Amino acid sequence: MVDDRCVKRFPKPFNPLTTFYENGYVHYRRRAGSYHVLQSGVRTDNGYVVSYNKRLCSRFDAHINVEYCGWNMMIKYLFKYISKGFDRVRFTLQTLEANTTASSSTIPVVVNEIKLFLDGRYLCPHEAAWRILNFPIHERDPPVQILVVHLEGMQPTIFKENSQLGSLIDTPSFGVTTLTEWLDNNQRDVRGIDLTYNDYPSKYSWDTKDKRWIHKTTITNTTIGRLAYVHPTDGELFYLRILLFYQKGCKSFYDIRTVRENTYLTFRDACEALGLTGDDKEWLTAFEEAASWATSSELRSLFCHLLLSCEVGNPLLLCEVGNPLSIDPNVILRVDTLEQQILLEIQKTLLASTPSKSLVDFGLPTPSPSLLSILKNCLLLEETNYDTNLLISQNSSMVSQLNPDQVTIYERVVDAERNKNQLLLFVYRYGGIGIFYG
Repeated sequence: MVDDRCVKRFPKPFNPLTTFYENGYVHYRRRAGSYHVLQSGVRTDNGYVVSYNKRLCSRFDAHINVEYCGWNMMIKYLFKYISKGFDRVRFTLQTLEANTTASSSTIPVVVNEIKLFLDGRYLCPHEAAWRILNFPIHERDPPVQILVVHLEGMQPTIFKENSQLGSLIDTPSFGVTTLTEWLDNNQRDVRGIDLTYNDYPSKYSWDTKDKRWIHKTTITNTTIGRLAYVHPTDGELFYLRILLFYQKGCKSFYDIRTVRENTYLTFRDACEALGLTGDDKEWLTAFEEAASWATSSELRSLFCHLLLSCEVGNPLLLCEVGNPLSIDPNVILRVDTLEQQILLEIQKTLLASTPSKSLVDFGLPTPSPSLLSILKNCLLLEETNYDTNLLISQNSSMVSQLNPDQVTIYERVVDAERNKNQLLLFVYRYGGIGIFYG
């Protein structure tokens, strides 16, 4: 009570229906009946009843209420308590003016922000107790050496913003990584030629300053090598990482993709030669089962999902198995046009994914640029929607009854029908009016 008034604004006004305020708070229904109770000489009615949930109150024997607040500021109200962290105090450490001499007033004051932070930073109770009991602050046993994975000439480099690129490139250590130095060190030192890239830290230590591998004279502890993570959808980089677990004594990137004296064009092919990638039987089975009942759009969606989310070793084989990847069973197109239309639809789905991908990333052919404008023209596709081979088979009996001159005329008509697609493409590209005689 403040000034003889309730701070919670009781009693509440009567309301025949439950309504919501503009700020999202609810105004409950309170019937204006004659029911009331005298308590300490005060008449209490429905206006004094605090909101409650009847079932929860009876269940837990306590006053409980659940409300839904649709106010947009509710998000800020919830998350400000989570993100504000510990209680903090800001203060400044400085020297008393009485201890400074008059001559020192002319000397500029140098503020060491790092020292001030270490002297005056906030210590939570957990950290204070940990330090008082002299518990170790940092420990790493056994040591772990992170090994960089990158394609040839694609290693990451770090340099300052104001660095001169010319002098930076001339630096001997420019572009040197644990992977490139592993390849170069195998050419100079044969003692680690029987080790893979992942096992190399067991006998060699990486000098961060000089960026080179140093052979360990005494192996007191075993350092564990950990290759940097690469997502399966990264293509060649992912297969390079797989090969680095098995290839030993490599002296160049060509040696990494060389299997049994055969140098393959891609790291994926080298993985298949070693049997490191699966035969995609599970994906082929799933695709064959879906092909018996799924629609064309559903099959294309499944195909893109397998490419993006699953480790498909041979996407081209999966695409060849998916014969029902047609656009529309009622539309009859030439084989090459149908393949281009399928590739175009799959390319659209891959580009719309997150992150955006392309057919090139999975080693699949891309649609022909010359046919893209034609495939987007529905009217042109409808005009070529007929099967000439079916017409020839239906009229084969009629052709057998014609004389040689009539057969020649008929063959010319068939050739004209077969070339109708080309004529339509010519009219579409260069304009004009096409007249076709039946």
